[in-house]
Amino acid sequence: MLTKILSKLFTSITPTAAVAPPPIAGSSLSQQTATDQADPLFAVKKAGKEIASKLFMAMSTEKGIHLESLLSALGALAGYACQVSVREDFVVRQGRAENDVFILVHSKQNSDTYYFGDLLNRPLAESRYSVWSLSSGATQKLGLQELIDLHDIFKHVTATLGTVDFGVPRVADEHKAKEIPLNYVSFLWPQLFPLAQSFCPNPTDWPIIFGVAIQEILFASKDLIAPKLALTIVMESAVPMSKIYLADR
Repeated sequence: MLTKILSKLFTSITPTAAVAPPPIAGSSLSQQTATDQADPLFAVKKAGKEIASKLFMAMSTEKGIHLESLLSALGALAGYACQVSVREDFVVRQGRAENDVFILVHSKQNSDTYYFGDLLNRPLAESRYSVWSLSSGATQKLGLQELIDLHDIFKHVTATLGTVDFGVPRVADEHKAKEIPLNYVSFLWPQLFPLAQSFCPNPTDWPIIFGVAIQEILFASKDLIAPKLALTIVMESAVPMSKIYLADR
């Protein structure tokens, strides 16, 4: 499945490729005009729409699109983008020590290192354009009255570090994605991250780009999946993937 997706992405991500986005309804950051280049978020919105379109087309089959997989993939990529943006901004560009930027947690179960901290929480769940703000805001516009318990997701992620349950979204079997979030990040990030960078070289924009892509798909699928379920899949994928770093694997 992932091999087929990668093959489609290889053929679609070219300088001249243009793919029509899925139909969108509603209003959100992703739908504010992307034609006014004076808009400070012009490039971010354009990049988010492009990534949503590319991944939508790449994950589509003759049977249609498996929304749970698409939402999990975008959530996983958005979560990982949070850590990459913080790492690039503070560790690479400012030269700060990794353990000064992140709280490092070393798992005794599998010897992996996981990354936490306030700087990471901002693009993930606390800032105006965080992954959580963009995703939850979209689902509220789609009619969700009571948001999911984000604190519980953080708690579960921390409790399952280094175990087989880490990074596995807690949803009913009939709504599980085709792959776990880690596989989506491992296979799709190397293809889609350069596309995001080509639109926005500023690291703080990267998580917002994927948040916009999530909004695009949430609105496109408004009549096909319950907003609460969609938000659950996104955040159950995003939070754990913000804690891993591919270079460690």
